[in-house]
Amino acid sequence: MSLIQKIATLVRAIGVRSAYLSPWWLAPAFLFLVSVAVTQPATTGDTFVYCSSVVEVLRHAAPSSILWEPGHILWRPLAYFCSPLFFGLIPDRLAWTPALKIGYGLTAVNLICGMLATVLIYDLSRRLARNEAAAMIPAMLFVWGNGVLNYSQAGTSYVAGMFFLIAGLWWQITARRSSGMTVVGPAVFFGIAALFWLPYVLAVPAACCARRFLATKEEARRCVSWRQVFLAALTAGATIASGLGLATIRAGIRSFPQWVAWLVSAGHEMRQTRRAIRAIPGCSRLFLDLGSDGIYLKRFLFHDPYHPVSILGLIAHSGWKPALFYAFIGAVLLLAWRSESGRRALVTLVLAGAPTLAAAIFVFEPSSPERLFPLLPFLLWTIAAAWQTPKPMAAQWMLCLFIALLPVVNGPAFLTGISGWRQEAARRAAEFHTAAARGDALVGIVITEPIIDVPAELYGSLNRDGAILHRTWAVDVINAHATQWPSRVAQFMLSNCTEGRATWVEKAGLASTPADRLVWVEGDNPQIHWGDVPAFFRTFEYDRDSGGKDGFVRIACSASNKERLRNFTSAK
Repeated sequence: MSLIQKIATLVRAIGVRSAYLSPWWLAPAFLFLVSVAVTQPATTGDTFVYCSSVVEVLRHAAPSSILWEPGHILWRPLAYFCSPLFFGLIPDRLAWTPALKIGYGLTAVNLICGMLATVLIYDLSRRLARNEAAAMIPAMLFVWGNGVLNYSQAGTSYVAGMFFLIAGLWWQITARRSSGMTVVGPAVFFGIAALFWLPYVLAVPAACCARRFLATKEEARRCVSWRQVFLAALTAGATIASGLGLATIRAGIRSFPQWVAWLVSAGHEMRQTRRAIRAIPGCSRLFLDLGSDGIYLKRFLFHDPYHPVSILGLIAHSGWKPALFYAFIGAVLLLAWRSESGRRALVTLVLAGAPTLAAAIFVFEPSSPERLFPLLPFLLWTIAAAWQTPKPMAAQWMLCLFIALLPVVNGPAFLTGISGWRQEAARRAAEFHTAAARGDALVGIVITEPIIDVPAELYGSLNRDGAILHRTWAVDVINAHATQWPSRVAQFMLSNCTEGRATWVEKAGLASTPADRLVWVEGDNPQIHWGDVPAFFRTFEYDRDSGGKDGFVRIACSASNKERLRNFTSAK
């Protein structure tokens, strides 16, 4: 049997109509490749954390148990086992440390997964919409949306997991007939998606019955029984349970309390307050980069005394972006409600969207776009299924307007030449290195400052030329232990003094009012107040000033300072 015959046999075995693959798939692939070629991620998330932990295990500086983290069960092990491939293929001029090589390798995995997911999104959309051109609308929303455009260029597991979710849905829905292979196979993919990122488990119920609602032919929908839906759910659950069980053993968990603590650790001690309010702008981040625009909404809602915002100022600065997003969602719902196929697709969107949104608000935090990734494929295919209409509707024009504005809104964050984030990071880093010695440490004021994110910026020259390897931040308002920041920062300063390393502090931390660039919101966390920040930093003596109004000061490693630092570290 020739290779072509073997491939044809495999295609028939999994139930996919190979003849129905369209040559138009080149268009979405080209769209994805061009989009990532001209942009860079606004943030790389926890990529640096994943890569550093894998390198520690490779160097035998940490136990292999740290590779098995419940939120991303397969991601670190994948990086570990693929590390020889990454080290061999990625040149030193591109990635000059082992951690960066792993980071680039994981990013390459996401780029491949992102491109394939785009093609599958398009292929199923054209079947649902019965229109090759209209099928590009879900593809463009997928590629240009804030979440996918960012994380497909980072070393996190969100896009890889989404690819398996989309691939399973595509396989299930496009199958010629419902059989054991087309029920169990996609369900295994759904389970793998959750093993890459656990919240994808929220989409499993919707995914398992997607063929019943989204199949492109009536007879295909009818031949799916609820028994098969249950079998798919059982298979996906068994896949997840098997992976979770393996990870539990490999992580060295030996008791139920340990297992609970291990699962809870996946939250990274993030505890946002007022999450229902945060969800209003937070949901729009699935597609739109808000930058610091959400800060104006919080300043308005919390009546920030340092930076008061009027209703007109709110609308001018940021209110129009969430409004644009919710107008887009309204258009999708209206369009879906007007067609029979759209209403069927809407069922899957509700099944995936309701638990995803509830979990984002009540379990996780609703400010990050990846929290809504489990519902994204169902939203896109609802648009495709609902697109057929006798005449153009205002809702369709609204969708087209939203797509046209995506590059305009997201461009400043992703286009290298005009990224304010990178310009600010470069300016602050250059100012720091002018005053500080190589290897000196830095204390930033808030976790969201660009200069604090420099070590996590994989692709910039700032990481090669004098990266700030020793740095921390004072306040992270969403951390579960946010109020204990003085003790943590004092310990950081004291350790640097003990190791003969100088520590610099931003002057903004000594000011009576928070600088606007810190995007501080008084009341964001009711237990954290700006007055505590200068009260802490003014306690110490400083022996050098970088100059400038918004520069840095160096803390003196004097006996009196060390005593004050010890007092803070011992405080509860």
